[in-house]
Amino acid sequence: MQRKKMTLRFDLDRPEDRQAWEYLQGLNPASMNKAVLAIINHAERASRVQGMIRSIFREELAAALKQLPVQPVQAEPEGDDGMDDTIMDFLDNFM
Repeated sequence: MQRKKMTLRFDLDRPEDRQAWEYLQGLNPASMNKAVLAIINHAERASRVQGMIRSIFREELAAALKQLPVQPVQAEPEGDDGMDDTIMDFLDNFM
């Protein structure tokens, strides 16, 4: 069996580090290694599941958007249709 060793440091001035340190100190030394490994593996699985969920949401949203009826919007032609003059004449009646 091949074993690897790793050192973990805590900055007890940081609340996240202090919380983790206090949690680990509450464990007995025999279960500490198992707890750290379980937490790491759980976080990795959660990250993988989150990525799969995001992918499924993207695919489903894209499929739903493709099914929506789309009607092209025609831009109004720019030009003088006389509407501005009609509006201004109407407003002149109030002055």
